[in-house]
Amino acid sequence: MAEQKIQLRKLRDFGENFNDTFLFLRQNLKPLLKSFFAISSISMVGLAIFYGINQSRSFSMIGSIFKGRSTTANPYSNILTIEYLMLLIFLLLTFITMEVVLGAYIKYYLENDGRKPGIEEIWTIFKKYFFKIFFYSIPIALITMVGFIFCLAPGVYLWVLFTPFPLIVMIEDRDFVETYERCLQLIRENFWISFAIYLVAYLIFYVSHGIIDGISGIILGVTAYFSTEDVSTTLGIATSFVSIFSYCFYIVYFISVALQYFSLVEKHDGTGLMSRIDNIGKHQTDYNNSEEQY
Repeated sequence: MAEQKIQLRKLRDFGENFNDTFLFLRQNLKPLLKSFFAISSISMVGLAIFYGINQSRSFSMIGSIFKGRSTTANPYSNILTIEYLMLLIFLLLTFITMEVVLGAYIKYYLENDGRKPGIEEIWTIFKKYFFKIFFYSIPIALITMVGFIFCLAPGVYLWVLFTPFPLIVMIEDRDFVETYERCLQLIRENFWISFAIYLVAYLIFYVSHGIIDGISGIILGVTAYFSTEDVSTTLGIATSFVSIFSYCFYIVYFISVALQYFSLVEKHDGTGLMSRIDNIGKHQTDYNNSEEQY
């Protein structure tokens, strides 16, 4: 018997959100990962290159300290470089690319009754929304950062408020102002449940990502410490490419956010229920060609 597909537009509590998140991942993991890495790999490779350069400098500085060598008089000159700026740019590009790829998967899945898309279908939707999400993300990131800098509470509120922003743009095809108003509309009476789900989902991603980075960093750091040669560049590159695979845990976070978005939409609009009512009687079984069973 075929496993029942996830109904996206439905009300979910905290526990149901994560149960359906992992069920959705189990049913869609293979096509999700194929599209995720096929399209996101371009920005990920750029991120890995500049992350590796910065990591190699860090390993070199740490190795010099442990071995008693003198370091540069101004340590910030090894940190605030053009490579570090490029690292930040590719970090932003990677997260936006991941969001658009996953949002494209959800959009296709929703509009095609749970059919799993291929890379070509995801790429078509990705091209339509990437630059739109990219330019919308810049003011949102700046506003949220200002909220965190001046006071923690406004930053937390803005983070929760804007988390479903890319999904609303892609699923509902809204412009910036309409999407902002929609975020306010959905979060107004559902802040705390949304905050709890987003926080736990992000912690799953952060801890999983950190464990992989931490283990690889320890192994490579020990190797560098006991090595008699300068292997900082090799270690930095190796660490950076290992970190690429840890970003797949971002899928857990995004799917959980998406299911919470659909839950808020269903609570506010009731679109999922109305759609199921409209479909009653549309899919009739052809009894004329069926054999009687006794």
